[in-house]
Amino acid sequence: MPSGTHTLMSTMTLSPPATRRTLPALLILVASASAGAKTRPPYLDDDFLCRAQPLPAVVQHVTGDAWKLDPRGKAMPLQEGMTIDEQEGVKTSASAFVSLSLGDGSRLVLPSSSQVRLRLVEKRSIPQVILEQGQVEAYVIKRASDYDRFQIITPVGVLGVRGTHFRVRDDGEQSMLEVLDGQVAVNRALKTAPAEAEVKVDGRQGLLFKQQGDLHPVELLSAPRLIGQDGQKGDAPVWRLYLRPLPGARRYRAQVATDKAFMNIQQENFSSEPKMSFTGLKASFYHVRVSAYDEHGLEGETGVYDIFYYPPATQAQASGG
Repeated sequence: MPSGTHTLMSTMTLSPPATRRTLPALLILVASASAGAKTRPPYLDDDFLCRAQPLPAVVQHVTGDAWKLDPRGKAMPLQEGMTIDEQEGVKTSASAFVSLSLGDGSRLVLPSSSQVRLRLVEKRSIPQVILEQGQVEAYVIKRASDYDRFQIITPVGVLGVRGTHFRVRDDGEQSMLEVLDGQVAVNRALKTAPAEAEVKVDGRQGLLFKQQGDLHPVELLSAPRLIGQDGQKGDAPVWRLYLRPLPGARRYRAQVATDKAFMNIQQENFSSEPKMSFTGLKASFYHVRVSAYDEHGLEGETGVYDIFYYPPATQAQASGG
């Protein structure tokens, strides 16, 4: 179900929610930032249509410190425009965000403290994202197919999709999947498992999975609503956002981006209470995305708001000129 998009001005006027389709996505493929990545020729798919190769991926946006990892694990600073090819990886610092664009149109976003490595199944040009740490959010282009178009490999299972929007993360003991749109197939084995061993997770559902135990998808929490904002003057103005308390929520998350697709995330914040604060943002038009976590640690649906942020300190300077 599409997330709601709202417009919020500095006077805190909310416009009626407008319907916004979330881009399909699923399996994550992370691009490698290698200046000398090889170019692969297009290929013919099952319908004899000419398709672009998914790898190498291109780094679209970098906020904070991040690194490209070569096949041996050697790190170099990540920069926008770099390519990430097969067997290469990306690592983000504790306050960084990276977005990657694949040749097939799919997109990946890595938040802070995350690390992935990319692989390619040459036979069918299927990109694989190996999640080594943290989280990845994927937008995978939907295409009719009898097999996975994208795969994410976690320490405890394989996620396969033909197109969807989803998030997956790993905490060392278990993996967590949240499907926002489309459908994801989950297997514990890399090789194709019998149909009865595969679990389908639909949009607005989440799944916790370990190396053993039953797999039972659950409904995700709905998106919390933004109900107010205020600010604080000073050298580093503070911007505070207030959410309506959501039943069942144990923690809240807010992200601030400069684009409505949330490929260029500037900051994010977590809180056990329905309020967030951001520091150091300049006066500008921002897109804000809010969500909540349930008792299992699964992150729910997102609500998106368009806000023109005008720090009080900037406002005072402008009126004094």
